Amino acid sequence: MKTFINKGFLRLVISIVIIGFMVFPVCNSATINTNKIQVFKENVTIDSQEGSNDYEGASNGKEYWALLVAVGVYYNNPDADRPSMLEAVDKLHSTLLTSPNWQADHIHVLKTSQATLFGLIRELIWLIRMEKKGDTTLIYITTHGGRLRNKDNLPWDLPPKDENDGDDEILVMYYGFDRWYDSITDDMLRFFLRFMQSDGLCMIIDSCFSGGFNDPIKAGESKFIESCSAEEFTKGFLDDISANGRVVMMSSGEEEYSYGSIFSDFISEGFNGWADLFGNNDGINSAEESFNFAYPWTVLFSEGQQHPTIVDEYSGDLAITYN
Repeated sequence: MKTFINKGFLRLVISIVIIGFMVFPVCNSATINTNKIQVFKENVTIDSQEGSNDYEGASNGKEYWALLVAVGVYYNNPDADRPSMLEAVDKLHSTLLTSPNWQADHIHVLKTSQATLFGLIRELIWLIRMEKKGDTTLIYITTHGGRLRNKDNLPWDLPPKDENDGDDEILVMYYGFDRWYDSITDDMLRFFLRFMQSDGLCMIIDSCFSGGFNDPIKAGESKFIESCSAEEFTKGFLDDISANGRVVMMSSGEEEYSYGSIFSDFISEGFNGWADLFGNNDGINSAEESFNFAYPWTVLFSEGQQHPTIVDEYSGDLAITYN
């Protein structure tokens, strides 16, 4: 895994370069939009849409809920460990708590050995029980992923058999490299998302390889998981989780690696106020503004090798934090 810059320099670099952005609009919205990777042209929305999503506090009953998942450490597979995932989830957690619309007991964090399939299902059920119509939900997942294979190394589409390519996309949990069943398929995740009633749902996927979370898996590392191209994995996964009212952001696309947790770090910085500063300056850091903020910096810090992807099916801007 390649690292281009110490994450401690991010704020300093942003502060220094911001003056240049104000004077020379080289990374304005129009320029960014022409370079973004489109997973499916009919679904991808790039521009932030102007909206009036003023935070009204608890008086209107609107609540914000989050499930933040970073596996980072894998049972019996130290070569697959990614410490940057754990740092990124902690940073996002801290960032959310700086905003007045987020409460500590409305955010659950799942990490390392707790991030098993059963642990994830338990937390998804918690989300379903707590969130309601009118609320906003944020789901962040960072782990390895790939396509499921059976014992004969053939494509494996678990019921319901609905995959055009014959096999399910999976997210690998703590025991996933050692035990194939400790992974969550796209069908399973879609099943739980279907029960969520929140008016807006933001899902962020980030990891160490293309498509947001597809890591190259070494031969023999797991006979049940096969690495696949970013384009195949991203399209297959997003086909299942995209829906009205959702914004899905992925760290890269089109045969690319994701370097460290660069994308996650800049998304967190966006939610911390930089997104609105580079956006419409209405005091709200929306999912769309944060993506637009994170995109050029991710491209810059990855030396042009990583291009994040967004699918925006939310009407207006989906507010995440407030200044």
